[in-house]
Amino acid sequence: MQSALSVIGICLLVAASLVLLFFAVMDIIKPRVAGGRITAGTVIKFIAEILFIYVFPAIGIVITNNKCEEHPFQNESITTAYTLWILFVLAYTASRHLKKQLSPILITVVASMMVLGLIFCLAICVHFAPMAPAVIFPGINLLFLSPFFCFFYLLKEINLLNKYLKEYLEKQDTTTSNIINAFYNSIYQNHLGFVVVLIAPLLLIIQAALFLIGQQPDSVITQFTESCGYLFSRYQDCSCGGGHYLCSIAANGNKKLVRPTRFGVRANERIVVNRQLLVANAFENWLEEYTPKLHKIIRGAYDACNIPVNEWSKHKRFANVLYVVMKPLEWLFLSWLYLFDKKPEDRIAKQYYPKQELNIYLKENNYEGSN
Repeated sequence: MQSALSVIGICLLVAASLVLLFFAVMDIIKPRVAGGRITAGTVIKFIAEILFIYVFPAIGIVITNNKCEEHPFQNESITTAYTLWILFVLAYTASRHLKKQLSPILITVVASMMVLGLIFCLAICVHFAPMAPAVIFPGINLLFLSPFFCFFYLLKEINLLNKYLKEYLEKQDTTTSNIINAFYNSIYQNHLGFVVVLIAPLLLIIQAALFLIGQQPDSVITQFTESCGYLFSRYQDCSCGGGHYLCSIAANGNKKLVRPTRFGVRANERIVVNRQLLVANAFENWLEEYTPKLHKIIRGAYDACNIPVNEWSKHKRFANVLYVVMKPLEWLFLSWLYLFDKKPEDRIAKQYYPKQELNIYLKENNYEGSN
């Protein structure tokens, strides 16, 4: 019954996502009609605009801020990403609803911020290129589509602002010229190209303000380059280090099969461990103690393979398969320890013990081996 409800929930989510995508595309393609009658379509278009401009980007920045997994923005530069998003959202909102009340200078600033938002969204879209195969599936992947839709919403609003300036100038008395009309005309005649000149100083001011609140002096750039796992990322291995994929198996596999024994501590975090993990880590601990050069070579070769076992083992069935596949190696490691270690069970048992508990254990068992 529960699985059937899950399937129904997924189907409803996919259907809702497809409807949302359809009306978002239609809203971008078709011109807006001011004062038109309210229909179901216009309501859904409004909801799509709210979600893709105001909601999804905020959620996406938060949930991708995981330093131990792929993350599109540098963890220390999240403030920069939020600031740029907030600024272009404010500019979009001002142009969308208040353009008739804005002064020429404010229109110039608003237009400049929207063009800067275009560049920001385009950079994110390119940055997300490795995720392209995933976004074809609706649901949570709408978060990855939000920069794409933001780009086109901004592009459409810039075009509408340009049309507004044209209509404004056509209504003015051409026989009398004043500085405001000249200002508007300079923006319109260049199809908003005039505001591009202001992007560099505007970006400099934004970066200076960000620096004053603790961001790096080049965080506008490093938010992408110092991320992990994406196109502009300097790093592709996003592991925090010190991990062992068997931890995931112990935590996620079928409990009757993998038989987790206790909690342990690794990198100051509590993890679930089982016999297989303890034996494997004890064998690595023996290698590190007695053959450090060989251990370094083996560990380096394994890390270089970059096998995504951590991701595989997050699924219970995969974790079960990996546990079974690793069983012969577990027996091999155990045999080695019993042949060449004086107290193999002590070495096995002490793995991943918290330091205080480990000292008590070693004292109780009169074991003087390495910690």
